[in-house]
Amino acid sequence: MSHSISVRELKKILDTDKPANTILIDVRTAPEHKATHIKGAVNIPLNELEARKAELEKYDTIFLHCRSGGRSRSACNVLSDIKSNIVNVEGGILEWQSEGFAVEKGKSFYLPLIQQVHILAGALVSLGAILALTINPQWVILSLFIGLGLVFAGITGWCGMAKMLELMPWNK
Repeated sequence: MSHSISVRELKKILDTDKPANTILIDVRTAPEHKATHIKGAVNIPLNELEARKAELEKYDTIFLHCRSGGRSRSACNVLSDIKSNIVNVEGGILEWQSEGFAVEKGKSFYLPLIQQVHILAGALVSLGAILALTINPQWVILSLFIGLGLVFAGITGWCGMAKMLELMPWNK
């Protein structure tokens, strides 16, 4: 069984009446977690959650959070068949920080994957346009390819550029 709570409710639970046998799981990627996280949160990325279900079944309550709430909702679905009380933290760490609650920060800077995609796509579209105007008009194909890739990503939710960027060493 799963339900949702606000970050304010989670803060109250963590500060005052945290029930025994609970765990707070951050389902973001390891680099995101390293950059900033809620004290005491255990990092189990969403894509690893299915494989780690067995170790979570020992908890009575599992609190799940991510960046803004989307991945943690998906995580609730992944864990829906275990007997623990599954709790989604609405708004994620962004809401947690906007409320002024403390976070622990790592020494490294992390740029979210979606921003990396925006930067790379924008740079490639611009490069294609510049090369088409100055070198050879056929370079417009680069801009067209990137633009169509973004349309495909928007329609399907799958982005090849994001998958490629996930493999880069700075995202490990």
